[in-house]
Amino acid sequence: MALGSTSPTLFGGLIALSALLLFSSYWVAAPWFVARSKTWHRRITFVPMMAYVVVIGLVVVAGVSFLPDQPVVAGFALVMIWCFHLGGGAWEPTSFAYERLRGRLTWAAAFQVNAMCYGTVGAVCWILTIPVPGRYAPGVFAACLGVVFGLVVSSRKVFERVRKLATQLDERAQKLEKCLARLSRGAVADRRHLQDATEDAWDDLHRTLRSKVETGFHPYGTFVLPTDRLRTLEALVKEAIANPGAPAGREVIARLTVLRAACATKIDTVV
Repeated sequence: MALGSTSPTLFGGLIALSALLLFSSYWVAAPWFVARSKTWHRRITFVPMMAYVVVIGLVVVAGVSFLPDQPVVAGFALVMIWCFHLGGGAWEPTSFAYERLRGRLTWAAAFQVNAMCYGTVGAVCWILTIPVPGRYAPGVFAACLGVVFGLVVSSRKVFERVRKLATQLDERAQKLEKCLARLSRGAVADRRHLQDATEDAWDDLHRTLRSKVETGFHPYGTFVLPTDRLRTLEALVKEAIANPGAPAGREVIARLTVLRAACATKIDTVV
């Protein structure tokens, strides 16, 4: 109504009404959301991820519907899914960061390979529409095979990366746990040496936690832990190193235990 109207007054009034309704909805829903249990919070904050899956599914259905009559349009829709994924893709909730890590290690790789598949199919659709003489048809077919082969190799690399990352996370988290335990039980005379060993173990784990799950490019990809959670963990580790036996040490070990449990099904020491 606002876009179709020539009245600035009506346009401004509808904007004000929309803002009022949005604020009222938040004011009504916020107390209900806060009162929900942790399980409900995890489900509700996962809604954007499910919305992403639904939207991608609708775009795929719309793109495929143009085949075989309009392969260029179908290819454009499929390539746009890949471009959207590169631009940010699904919004990963930062709440329950440790509890969601197991799913994050699975979904991040799956979404990455999924987007690569759509982009590859879209590229093949474009290649097949190139007007070339019949004698070059084998070359076009070979180009399509090359693109598909590249997809298979890239997909394998993504899953290998996730298994390697999970293995390193488990190994380095376990090492930090052992160092913290030795530091809390160690003699005062050995404290400096044990603190140095614990700091080295944390540095190794911290570098791994800063890696992206499915890609080696830091500006793009899914985090292992959100930045604020990583900073909180770093502060706890430093406190545990400075004050052996303090509650911070037990809190760090508890979080590392959850992290290692999330990585347990992805460990592959042969990678």
